[in-house]
Amino acid sequence: MVSEMVSDRDKICFGEIAEHYNENKLIFGIKYFWKWLLERLASTCPIPSWRAKFHKMRGVNIGKNVYIGYDVIFDRIHPEMITIEDFVEIGDRCILSAHSRGSLTTRNAYPRTIEPIVIRYGVSVNPGCIITQGVEIGENSIIGIGSVVSRNISPNSLALGFPAKVVKKLDVGNEEKSEAC
Repeated sequence: MVSEMVSDRDKICFGEIAEHYNENKLIFGIKYFWKWLLERLASTCPIPSWRAKFHKMRGVNIGKNVYIGYDVIFDRIHPEMITIEDFVEIGDRCILSAHSRGSLTTRNAYPRTIEPIVIRYGVSVNPGCIITQGVEIGENSIIGIGSVVSRNISPNSLALGFPAKVVKKLDVGNEEKSEAC
């Protein structure tokens, strides 16, 4: 009975996602496997610029001069819903999820949702952070180690905690945007 439930769950979830992308399940499965392989390569690649390129190949929208640490997980099903602007740093082992799954038993109360994540110019996301769907982090903000960001963060802010809250406004002045790291 347990194996039947798992099989049914897999069929329902996989089928819903394939349907969302208007694709047949086999084609979707092949694309999913390819994106998973690229994610694994990006996760362990020793060259930071290659990590960003592998994630771009998966569909994540990544700007110029972006640093992505090791073991960063960008939404495995909807990577195209994540936008990272120029000069952003994302520390090791962060998770950015643009969707919520919803349980088979609580679908009516807690349905599957998909919302974009946008990380603006010059943001620094420290290691171990989790960023949930529908979040925008404003320019030049810093997210503290291990924070869980479930709401928008205003520009030029230091945000910490679970859930992340702005604890300080940063004085970044009116400096022109640099073209070098």
